[in-house]
Amino acid sequence: MGMLTGKTAVVTGGNRGIGRGIVERFVAEGARVFAVGRSALAEPFAAKGVRYDRADVGKRADVERFVAAAHTHLGRIDILVNNAGVLIEAPLADMTDEQWDATMDTNVRGVFLACRAVIPIMRRQGGGSIVNLGSISGVFADPAGAAYCASKAAVHLLTRGVALDYGPNGIRCNAVCPGWIMTDMMAPAFPPGPVGEAVMKKVLAMHPAGRIGTPADIAAMTAFLASDDASFVTGQYFFVDGGLSARSHTDAIPPG
Repeated sequence: MGMLTGKTAVVTGGNRGIGRGIVERFVAEGARVFAVGRSALAEPFAAKGVRYDRADVGKRADVERFVAAAHTHLGRIDILVNNAGVLIEAPLADMTDEQWDATMDTNVRGVFLACRAVIPIMRRQGGGSIVNLGSISGVFADPAGAAYCASKAAVHLLTRGVALDYGPNGIRCNAVCPGWIMTDMMAPAFPPGPVGEAVMKKVLAMHPAGRIGTPADIAAMTAFLASDDASFVTGQYFFVDGGLSARSHTDAIPPG
């Protein structure tokens, strides 16, 4: 522990799930953290000294306000983690304008707005690290997931664009791409009873690692990418999926 000692970080979507795991890991690694979420704080952070602010990352005024507040509170912003995201599942022809806009506003516009607000600060400081939360679903399509998949694919290329444009300013930008991670967002896939147990058995069999991921798994990769240990790493996507995406899935095709 201690790879982020002396660093300051802003983490969006830090209230629960992956975001909360990132906040807790960053503090354990020595960072001071300003966390942001749309809803009231679910429960106090186990880590001490975390500042929490409510904001909607899809709204420019909210983003400009919390970035200014974080800068004032922390004194500088060394790390930005764009974790806030939503998942709305619907086949494309059944998706409403409102559902599409809600997906893009949070998952894409939110990343754009936060990066745009923080980059000038990092440039004045002489550098920084931005970590965006992409997804394996930004590379491989999911049923009823066209909007979510498109939003994460956009995050992946936005990540590379930031890395290319601002590398000369000492700003690195990478993306962590989770697979199946056990959070509140994932819980509906495993209803109580035999159906949920059968789904879990099938999902576990798809993972070479033999388990579904946890927020701590994503937090570990995020902490590394945010740290000086990753000083030569930028413009990259990192799958953290227990080997799920390594499969060709040809074993699912019946023989004959």
